[in-house]
Amino acid sequence: MDSRTVERRLNRIEKAKLNTTITLVTAIVMGVFSFVERTIFNRFFIADYLGLYSFFNNVIGVLSAAELGISTSIAFALYAPLELRQEDQIAAIMRFYRKAYRIVGSIILIGGVAFMPFMRFLLNTDIPMANVRLYFLFFLFKTVSNYYFGYKETLLAANQEQYKINLVNNIAWTILYIVDILIAIFTQNFLLYSISIFAINLIRAIILNIMTSRQFPEMRKYKEARIDPENIRHLIRNTKGLIITKLSTILVSTTDSILISAMVGTAFLGKYSNYQMITAGLMTLSTLLPKSITAGVGNAGVTESKRTIARSFDALNLASFFIYSTLTILLINISNPIISTFFGKDRALGMDQVILIFISFYLSNQREILLTFKSSLGLYWEDRKRPLAEGLTNLIVSIILGYWWGFNGIIIGTIFTQVFINLMIEPRVIFHSGLSSSAFWYYVTAIGRFVLSAAIAAIAYYVNSFIPFSGILGIVIKAAVTIAIICAVFLIVYRKNPEAITIVRTVKIAFMDKRKQRKMMETNK
Repeated sequence: MDSRTVERRLNRIEKAKLNTTITLVTAIVMGVFSFVERTIFNRFFIADYLGLYSFFNNVIGVLSAAELGISTSIAFALYAPLELRQEDQIAAIMRFYRKAYRIVGSIILIGGVAFMPFMRFLLNTDIPMANVRLYFLFFLFKTVSNYYFGYKETLLAANQEQYKINLVNNIAWTILYIVDILIAIFTQNFLLYSISIFAINLIRAIILNIMTSRQFPEMRKYKEARIDPENIRHLIRNTKGLIITKLSTILVSTTDSILISAMVGTAFLGKYSNYQMITAGLMTLSTLLPKSITAGVGNAGVTESKRTIARSFDALNLASFFIYSTLTILLINISNPIISTFFGKDRALGMDQVILIFISFYLSNQREILLTFKSSLGLYWEDRKRPLAEGLTNLIVSIILGYWWGFNGIIIGTIFTQVFINLMIEPRVIFHSGLSSSAFWYYVTAIGRFVLSAAIAAIAYYVNSFIPFSGILGIVIKAAVTIAIICAVFLIVYRKNPEAITIVRTVKIAFMDKRKQRKMMETNK
């Protein structure tokens, strides 16, 4: 392996390690603050306000369809210029990005205001509609401000500097959680709560904007630079492929909450949002690996062979399985004790509902590595036919099953879509178009891993049923027992697995000093 290749790989490992470390610390700190804030929110606000919070975010998610995947296309377009140090192209691409995002922000603002008169048809709540609309405005302003001031974050992320974004976010959200906790305890005023979210997010976006401008002065230096025709061609092609992807993703990720609010009730959506809060916090951890290596995979796609990238996929796919499976099994066993202990027994859902929620959580996370490689290798055009089927299937099946089975039917509709649309089609696109190989063993492996996870979850739940303790002590003991069972089974099953050995070796390299890292990489065959 030549010295330049070694340096590139070491640089990617170092940045991935830094991104992972900072993101992990951020996720833990923010997870604790989020949990405390939600606990206090449950104590001082009625469930309808929790439902409104979830409803607003999902409606704005639908409006964000106007973004049409531009940020992902831009990130992919930036990988080669950043890797090859083409400053003029970086400046030209970001100038185009700024114009596009300001147009998108304006469209979202207009769409949000136009939607406000129709909100009463989708909400089943006793909160005065005039108040609801005022609260919604500040959630809308928060999102629009991201498009006007936060677009430069993509440049940092594409340069494998996600850790800088995380550090700023960490400080901003810490302040926000403290402010929101004080508002909940002393005022119970949801308007002040909404204003604080908008104001602190605006300050956060402006700070990141200034940081990026100082780090990349070429954005001001090359004011007349134009995007190369080849970059334009790829940008337009990927954006076209992403349009339907973006629309379908929004349909899938937002319709569940909107359907639950309309068909089951806003208060019930508030209860469901507590589980979403737990999964959202843990998804920050579960997506830690994909987010940390996305830019690295994209940069590797510029210089590395498909065989090398395929080997990386196999190891990263197993690593992500370890993370997602562990979190899913743990949540099935301790989520209801957590909700009952901290939020109140009346906020807990039935075990059948809990299992469905976390099956969906597992399947959604199982796609993260697929999405990472699809994004990094720019395969959205090749995948353009799947998203439409995904969005329509999820909407139609969830409405039909929701009519008959309520909440359970809506979640089953999402699970059906994840299995028979996403996890059947996406791997084929990545393996055939991106890695030039067959996806057969991916399917076999995925089924086997799901069965293994289900078996471990059942064993852990059975063992935990004999634990007589409740409250915090019961949660800690059940969590410890569950993790012990997971680790024991994984160690037995995967101790001689080649990908598992690769994972261990990569982790060792990441934590070696530079001299030892270089020596091991140079002797790698």
